[in-house]
This record gives sequence, C-alpha cells and structure tokens, in this order.
Amino acid sequence: MTLSAINQCKRIEIYSKEKECNDWYWTYVDLDEITSTPPKMEDIPEPNTKKIPDYLINLANKESGTIVTWSNYDRQPCNAIEMIDEMKIWFGRTYRKFLWDNFSIEVNGEIVKTIDPLYVNTDKTRFPDDPSAHAYDPIIIPWPVPNIDKPKESPDESNIVVRMSLIDKSFRPRKGAGGSREARDRYIDRNEGISIIRNNREVFYGHIPYWPGAKFVEIDRWWGCEISFEAILDRAFTVKNIKRGAVPLPELKHTLYEKITPTRNTAIDMVKELWAQAEQEARKRKIEEGGDDLVTGHEEAETSAATTKTDTSAIDKDKNKEEEAKKLVEEVKKDESAQKKAAWATKFSSQPFTIIDEGWRGPDFFDINHLGGADVIMYNCRHHFMETLYKIIDTLEISEENPLESKKLKSLIDLLLISYSKAEAKFESGQNWTADKFIDTLRQNWGFYLDVYVDTWLKEQGDE
Repeated sequence: MTLSAINQCKRIEIYSKEKECNDWYWTYVDLDEITSTPPKMEDIPEPNTKKIPDYLINLANKESGTIVTWSNYDRQPCNAIEMIDEMKIWFGRTYRKFLWDNFSIEVNGEIVKTIDPLYVNTDKTRFPDDPSAHAYDPIIIPWPVPNIDKPKESPDESNIVVRMSLIDKSFRPRKGAGGSREARDRYIDRNEGISIIRNNREVFYGHIPYWPGAKFVEIDRWWGCEISFEAILDRAFTVKNIKRGAVPLPELKHTLYEKITPTRNTAIDMVKELWAQAEQEARKRKIEEGGDDLVTGHEEAETSAATTKTDTSAIDKDKNKEEEAKKLVEEVKKDESAQKKAAWATKFSSQPFTIIDEGWRGPDFFDINHLGGADVIMYNCRHHFMETLYKIIDTLEISEENPLESKKLKSLIDLLLISYSKAEAKFESGQNWTADKFIDTLRQNWGFYLDVYVDTWLKEQGDE
C-alpha cells in the first residue's frame, strides 16, 4: 500500500481502529520529510492515538475501520472534477468483480456503477436492462508456476482463463456507431484493448505492448477480451510490486495471441458483414429517394470490384484505412461540413475502391490513394482525356437508340482503372525491380485483374 501511494503522492496518512478499542491510531509517510536535508523522517512512525479530523469524521465507522488520505498529490493529470469522473470509471471497471459480489465503493457519496469491458454482465451498471454481449466459450490455458513463487503442496500449473465477447449488434448497426451518444455513455468508444485480471482485480487495461499481431484499431472496440490469472503467475505477467500493470512474458504473449486471434477475426468479420449490409441498404434507399449526394455515378463498377474475391494488396498493408480515409477527406473535401466529411470518410474506408471526380491542373488524368485495403481513385476532369470521354458519355446518354451504352462505357473505363489500381497495389514498398521486370509484372497483373473484374460485371449485367 505504501509503494502504491508514493507512486502517486508525497504524503500518506492512515487512521485505523479495531473493534472494542476506544481510540483511533494514526501514522504517516511524507516524502518531503524523507528527502529533506537533513532528513526529518527515516522510518515510518509507530502508530499513536490521534483524533480523526473533523473533515473525515463522517467517513468513520464508530466500531472499526481504516481511513487513508493522500495529499501533496504530484501526479495529477487533470483538474479535480475530471479526475473524480475518471475515478468512477476506473473503480467501476477495476473492481467490477468485487462490486458484483456485494462490495460497494462510493465517490463523493455516489455509489460507483460497474463497467464490464466484455459487456456480458449488466448487473449494477448504469444500464442494467441492456442486451448482453455474445459470450464466446472460455479459453483455458494451463501455465507452469515458477518454482520461486510456488507455495508448498501447490500444483505445478495454474489456469489462465481468456473470456471474449461480441457486443450486441444493436450498438453497432453501422460504421461510425462508436461515436454515438449510446456508445459513449457505455464507454464503448474507449473499449479498444484487453483487460487483465489478477485475483479478480483488473491490473491492466489497454493495448498490450509489443503485441505480436496487428495493432488494435477502432473496429476492435466491438469485441471484448478479459484475461484472468492467479497471483502465483505474477512472474509470467511481470506484475510489479505495486500490483498495477501487467505485461505477459514473450512466450505467454505469443500463446495468448494465437488463442485470441481466431475469435478476434471472427468478431471483426461479423461486424464488417453487418456494416456492409447496412451500407448497402442505406445506399439503395438513398438512391431510390434521390437524396444521396455521395452518389458519384461510379457505383456499378465499384460494386463489381467489391463483389469480386481477390488477394490482398501489399503496398499499403501497414496503413490504417480509417485513419487514412479521414486524412484524404481533409485534403479533397476540405470545404464540406463535418457531417459530410464523416460520410465521405466512411465511404472511402468501407469499400475496396471508390471513384470520385475531381479537377486539378497537371498532366495526370487520374490519381490513386492506397489507404490500407481501400483505394480511392480520383479522375482529373480538367484533363483532355476525361473531358472528351465525358462528352461522349453525355452524347450517348441522350441517344434514343442506345440509352444504356453510356453507363456500360463508363463502367468499363472505371473497371480499367480499378484494375490498374489493384495491379499497382501489389507492389510492396521498398522492393527493387529492373524496368523490364516491373513493366512485365504490372502489365500481367493489370490484365489479370481486369479480366476477373469484367467477368463479374458481365455476370451482374446478365451478359454471360
């Protein structure tokens, strides 16, 4: 307790009283007195009787109890009001197991509500009537107990229990729902990490350092993970003497990664599938209503490419497409409203290819942005090629003989450049190629992807 306290503040005072004892006893530690020259404190004083100050008297139990006060708090990251709010969140999550077991914590007279990062147990939360998250079967990992920590007659192994969940779909109906009021009220917007529980108390919450796999991003907030272990495995989790923080040893970290990753991938796929359905329905509804100002006229080719199964890109494999989409929107849609920017960012990151019509001075007639699994292709409508092409398309659109030819031509041009974008994305950054090999590879890939995308498009047209 002393080490935990001086990790945060300079002075700690303790009042304590046992049953059938008339007096309260008091002692303290003061870092300023320890570090003064000469030192005014070299040992923790033997407890002496002392009256409780008036400002603490209402917290005292008449029969027995302990009161700990911290002062000269030099680790304060924010103002008192913000800190009090954060304390409620931290207590509710850290001690949730105890709060569910008839334990109570109050902050300024307000009972702390529990927060379950798995969103499975809603008991004593702010929203007890919420639907519970889907709980996956627990994963049990027997782990050897270091001899140095093993009590006498204890087993050679202790079980690590991994529990995972997927938040109910009512809270994740569409992409961007993590920023909703409902999500923020339940702290879902903060739920992008792993909870590690030691003897029923949370000692770590967040991104485990040097995680072997892909780092957690926004979409990971929709699934939860809790890792529980007993204190005899402290060395395996490198728990410090203040009993706060836990980083699994490399061997254990790799094991946890292998156990967690399949369920993580399954959960993310389910989230994406739900979002894709919602976006498709919303896009269809808006087009039918004629009110979708994000419709660009390139949707037919985009859809054909999206429904064609292809391998993953290489050039942007380390990018976060949600973050890159937001950056690109700030560049190309800087004059739009915040709501419109958010909509464009969602569109850019939600499908493998998006084509938009832009205009700039320069010789290039199109530009490609590889965002990390989603490509945004921008047409330079000021270029003579694009100007001429769109004139032809406009002429065909008003033709009474071939009213659909303009749409087909536009889709084929779109697929041509989508195929090029995909072929370009197959090159990894930093690779060294001879000019001949690079050109041959690019041509082969371009032709291959054009063939498969056009094949899908023809089938969707009913022409094959």
